Amino acid sequence: MERPQRHRLLHGYPLAAAMPILKGDEPAPVLEHDPSRTLLVGVLPHPFCSPAVAGCGFCTFPHERFDRRGAESTIADVIREIDARLSADPTLAGRPVAGLYFGGGTANLSPPGPFRELCRTLAQSFDLSGAEVTLEGVPAAFLGRKDRLVDILRDEFPARHVRLSMGIQTFDEVRLKQMGRLAFGAAATFREVVELAHERGFTASADLLINLPGQSPDAMREDVENAVALGLDGICVYHLVLFEGLGTEWSRDRELVETLPDNEAAARNLAGVRAVLLDRGFVPTTLTNFERRELNATDRRFVYEELSFAADFPDILGFGPSGISFAGDAHSAVKVMNPTTAASYGAAIERGGPPWERAFRYTLDDRKVLHLARRLAALRIERPAYARAFGTDLIDDFWDELSALVDEGLLTVGDGAIEPTPRGLFYADSVAGLFSRKPRIATLGPRRRARRRHLAAMDEGNAPAHM
Repeated sequence: MERPQRHRLLHGYPLAAAMPILKGDEPAPVLEHDPSRTLLVGVLPHPFCSPAVAGCGFCTFPHERFDRRGAESTIADVIREIDARLSADPTLAGRPVAGLYFGGGTANLSPPGPFRELCRTLAQSFDLSGAEVTLEGVPAAFLGRKDRLVDILRDEFPARHVRLSMGIQTFDEVRLKQMGRLAFGAAATFREVVELAHERGFTASADLLINLPGQSPDAMREDVENAVALGLDGICVYHLVLFEGLGTEWSRDRELVETLPDNEAAARNLAGVRAVLLDRGFVPTTLTNFERRELNATDRRFVYEELSFAADFPDILGFGPSGISFAGDAHSAVKVMNPTTAASYGAAIERGGPPWERAFRYTLDDRKVLHLARRLAALRIERPAYARAFGTDLIDDFWDELSALVDEGLLTVGDGAIEPTPRGLFYADSVAGLFSRKPRIATLGPRRRARRRHLAAMDEGNAPAHM
C-alpha cells in the first residue's frame, strides 16, 4: 500500500509485462472461441499520437510520434490481420459483437480514407447490428475535418449505439500547456465535441486526471464540476501514476514528483471527487467510470467495460499494435498480445500466421485470480457466481488474503458478495496484487471456521457507501 497505486487491474490479469514472450520455435497457442460467449472487439488502428510533450509527460502506454504514412500502413496491416484471423477461424465470421472499441495511441488521428476501409472490413466480418461502437481520441481531432471520423462511423456501421470518448485530463489551461495538450483543445472544444455527439444521437464521455503535481482538492473538484456542466454522459476519473524512475517525462522532474500527495491524501482526494459525482447524479459503474443515472438505466450505457469485467468470461479479439485477445472460461483460458510498435507489428503481419508476441496460459489458480480482478474492477465480487464457476467457496480459497484486506479496511465481506470500501477503491491495485499471490487452499480448522463466520457475519450496514 506504500507503493504507487496504478489501477493496473483495469488492464486485466496478468499485465503485459508478466506475460511470457513467445520464442521463435514455440508454437502459437490456440484460442478456442465459443460462439455462445459474448464477443468484444478491440481495435488499435495505430500506435501514433502527437502531444507537444512526449507522452503528455505522464503516459506509460506504448506510443510513437504521429506519422501519416505510418498510420496508413499500420491500418492496412490491421485489415490484413482481421482477414487472416477469420480465415484461420471461420466460426468468427458473422458472429454478433456486443462492443467494438477503437483505442490505441490516438485512434481518432487515423487518416479518414484508411479508417473507412477498416470500418467496412469490420462491418463485413462481424454482425455489428447490436454493437456499441466507441471511438477514443483527443478532443480537437473529433472536429474540423471534411471527412470526420464520427460521420464515417455513422455511415459504415449498422450499430446499435455509438459513443465518443475524449481525453480531457483537466480544464486548467496552464496544466494543459504543461502536458503539451493545449493544441488538443480546452473547455470550448470539449463542449463542441459533446454537442457534436449529441446532435448525431451518440453519447460522449471524458477522462479526467486527479492528484496532479501540486493540484489542490478544490481544483480537482472544480474539474469534475466543469465536466458535469458540459453535459457529458460519462466521466472517467483516473489517479495520476507518477514516481521517480517511472520513465516518463514528468518522472524525471524531481520538483514535480515532490509535489505529489502521499497515498492516504490521494485516497481522500479520490473520495472527495467521487462524492461530487454522486451528488451530481452520476452512478459508479466500474473502478474509474461514472455515468449519468438516467443513462445508466438504458441500453445506451457504456457496456464494453461492463462486459469485459463480467463474471462469465467473454471472448475478446484484439487487432492492431498491442492488441490483446482472450478466449476461455473457468476451465481453460489463454491470453495473447500483439507486438507494440508499428514496425514490429507490421513485420509480424508480413510473416504470416498469428502476430502474437506474448502469451499466457491460465492455470486454475490464475483463472480464479482473473475472476476476482475482473469483478473487483466492477465493484462487486459475487460469491455465488464464484462458486458456480469453480465449485469452491471464495472465502476458503483466499482466506489469508481476505482476512488481511478486511483487517486493513479495504474490503467488506457479506453472505452474497465482497465489495471494496471507499478507501479500498483507491488501493485496488494492492487488493488485486494480494489476490494474485499463489492461493493456499486448505481444510478449515476450528480457528479458521470461527474467523470465517466472523467475515460472513458482516451485515448490510457495513456495506461500502458508494454502492
